[in-house]
Amino acid sequence: MKFFLAILVVAFFSLYVEEVCSKEKSSKKGKGKKKQYLCPSQQSAEDLARVPANSTSNILNRLLVSYDPRIRPNFKGIPVDVAVNIFINSFGSIQETTMDYRVNIFLRQKWNDPRLKLPTDWKGSESLTVDSTMYKCLWKPDLFFANEKNANFHDVTQENILLFIFRDGDVLVSMRLSVTLSCPLDLTLFPMDTQRCKMQLESFW
Repeated sequence: MKFFLAILVVAFFSLYVEEVCSKEKSSKKGKGKKKQYLCPSQQSAEDLARVPANSTSNILNRLLVSYDPRIRPNFKGIPVDVAVNIFINSFGSIQETTMDYRVNIFLRQKWNDPRLKLPTDWKGSESLTVDSTMYKCLWKPDLFFANEKNANFHDVTQENILLFIFRDGDVLVSMRLSVTLSCPLDLTLFPMDTQRCKMQLESFW
């Protein structure tokens, strides 16, 4: 009888542990999921119609409802000029063993996209400051760091991306990055040496 009770207790405990673990897993999955943002071009006509006509949201929807981010501005026309500005927040120490260094920067890019000119009936300011979710809906320059070893964006407490859209179609994006860059060192004159570490930013195409 005692043996039978022991089996029942073990079986009950096993079922309890399995149920708790299952709940924890489903809870973690639920927490990790973020609500997916749909660009105006992906939304239904009914969803777009719910937005008040004179609101800023309606202006943005009108700009993007037929916008295709896969196609660059002035397609088959003149190249897109991208102005780049970098502000260095912090500069880590140079690592002699791995021959690299790490920087925390604000990378700012500005270009013109005629498709994003604000409508003539827009009576607001000269520019719109837009949430980073809209950044995913736009065409973006293909810049990259040629001597990059490792890099990451920052998303605490929100994605560190600031987006401005100007009346004439100019787009300004500012984002915070941490980048580890290669820096070949000549240590022949160490410790009296002078090193030059480059930050190579190029277009991929």
